[in-house]
Amino acid sequence: MIHPESLSQQKVGDIVTWNYHAAGVFRQYGIDFCCGGGISLQEACEKKQAPLEKVVQLLADIAGAATSGSAENYHEWDPAFLIDYIENTHHRFVRSKSSEIAAYSQKVARVHGERHPENVSIFHAFYGLAEDLLQHLEAEETVVFPLIRKASRLKAEDQPLDNQLMKQLQTELDSMESDHEHAGETMAQIRLLSNDFTPPPEACTTYRILYQNLAGFEENLHKHVHLENNILFRKAQAMIS
Repeated sequence: MIHPESLSQQKVGDIVTWNYHAAGVFRQYGIDFCCGGGISLQEACEKKQAPLEKVVQLLADIAGAATSGSAENYHEWDPAFLIDYIENTHHRFVRSKSSEIAAYSQKVARVHGERHPENVSIFHAFYGLAEDLLQHLEAEETVVFPLIRKASRLKAEDQPLDNQLMKQLQTELDSMESDHEHAGETMAQIRLLSNDFTPPPEACTTYRILYQNLAGFEENLHKHVHLENNILFRKAQAMIS
């Protein structure tokens, strides 16, 4: 488990894996726990110029909090069960919200783009991100996840994994993590362009709804990528190492 006294040297992704409540603390200080989860808390705080002692204290306060039910114990889930959860929760969210947010973004860019040109950039960035993510989900569901399911099943039956399966799975995991990094960079760009999803005082309802939806999309994406990079893909990596 994660011990409060050694939090500063723990990897950010590991801290969130053991207690997802930590994600709220990291979001507060802009610390990347999904794609950037492979560095220590101390390094992450230095990178973001966040107060290490304060962050450690906040994390220590929640480190002993008991999790209520299995919904937060993602690291204990079987790979196949975790895949089902990711598909039914996060993949469904991306598919349902992408077109809606793109439509809001297009309208705001068209109506307010002359006075607030950052919204034109936001539209193009999000539209490209949505297209990439939909292709990414398809690749996961048709190629990557079936490979993980197969490897997990063979391991459970105490059967060896052939070299071709291990090599293909490793290649796919590397590709998926690269996609995740690109998606995270794009959302960070959108956050910057939107002034941390803060609309101007005179913003209309659609403008405000767009920024609220973008903030929610980023939060969902961070959890989505965390579950894959830091938990599911690590389980898969362990099976082929």
